[in-house]
Amino acid sequence: MASSEDDGVDMADSSEQNWEDDDDAIDTTESDQDFYLAIKPQSSQSFCEYDFKTAPYHNGGIKASEFPEDILSKVDMKIKDVAKRHVLPILPAKSLMKFRAVSKEWNQWIASPLLAYQQSFSFQKLSGYFFQRVDDQFDPNPSIGFMSLDRSANGVPSPSLDFLPERVKVLSCSSGLLLCQGWDSYYVCNPATKDWKMLPPPQYYHGSDPAVVLAFDPQCNIEAFYQVIAAVLLLGNPVVCFEIYSSESDSWSCSSSDCLELENSTSLEGGGSYIKGVAYWNTSSNEVLAFDVKNEIPAVLNVPDQSEGDGGALTLIGDEVCYVTAYNDSGDVFVIDIYGGMDMSLKRSVNVNLESKKPRTDQVCRIPNDPCSVVCCEILPSFDSDTVVIHTDEKIYFYHLKEQKVETVASPGPVDYHKRFLPYINSLAMVHA
Repeated sequence: MASSEDDGVDMADSSEQNWEDDDDAIDTTESDQDFYLAIKPQSSQSFCEYDFKTAPYHNGGIKASEFPEDILSKVDMKIKDVAKRHVLPILPAKSLMKFRAVSKEWNQWIASPLLAYQQSFSFQKLSGYFFQRVDDQFDPNPSIGFMSLDRSANGVPSPSLDFLPERVKVLSCSSGLLLCQGWDSYYVCNPATKDWKMLPPPQYYHGSDPAVVLAFDPQCNIEAFYQVIAAVLLLGNPVVCFEIYSSESDSWSCSSSDCLELENSTSLEGGGSYIKGVAYWNTSSNEVLAFDVKNEIPAVLNVPDQSEGDGGALTLIGDEVCYVTAYNDSGDVFVIDIYGGMDMSLKRSVNVNLESKKPRTDQVCRIPNDPCSVVCCEILPSFDSDTVVIHTDEKIYFYHLKEQKVETVASPGPVDYHKRFLPYINSLAMVHA
């Protein structure tokens, strides 16, 4: 099994390294040269309000002494300061933990709430997947696994989440934060920092595998507020109402939106996903329940009617939320179908050779007349906008649509349609108790 059970990193303080200054980077002395970079000020208050133009000017141009102080201060910046300010925020959490040993200054900066905020929205790359089987009748909260896409850079100190006060079921993941369910409580945690918070009990009964989504947008959200949206089926009726938890108020409330009716006998699957401001839940039919979190507007999307062996998932392709399916056509050739738009119609179909080996499994395969001739697969949810993730028994394939390139990692186990995979970002996002 591919996992990332890494030991904690010992952060020993060390003396600050010597970095050479680039003394010739900027010359702020006044000059009588005939040609230089002239800056025409529109206002003397802000750097962004300056109009940059390269033009032949003679004496009488803007003097260096007239530059705003925030620009002049950059002359004295050392390489290590540039790295600290501009490079660290775009690195994953595990890499940042290693860099805390560079110096006391870096240790304090990486541990600061400001860097946690900057990194939470600057680093948005898929780092791995949390996974867990969710229909174990003998163990309501089976073991949790974590698969890192780059073990040297991305990882969490406790993939089993044993820092929480009880064994939990993973439900939803959003921008580095994870929503879990214990015996009768919800927990929001950051697996990279081991920070966690137990939520107050909701007003409605959500069930043993609730349809709940964690919604966290780190951009312009320095307080790291988040929401939890629960889609609750009324007993005996295919009618859904919504209950919302806000970390800002630390309380649950009923949504002001009207209840939504689903098809008869339709049930909601547990967990859910949050993509571009909208919460999504899969159902037992070909419907996907959607909820605009900001405006509290529910809707139902009809996706292609898929059998269990097709393993489709909602995936971000470009700027659009699409429903993606895949199946093994013959040999090593897989067919990827991408559905999009309000009607979720077929937008694109791609044939790709993944060079896969035949499986050793009794899983139901797509071609009923010849089940041993094809490879069972499923699409894993992703938000990389250009990548389709295909899970087979032996490997997980990352197919990049634009470059038509395939990357692989070892599969954490055979294809199991009762196993929940949650895409994860290795983030320092804070969880306020």
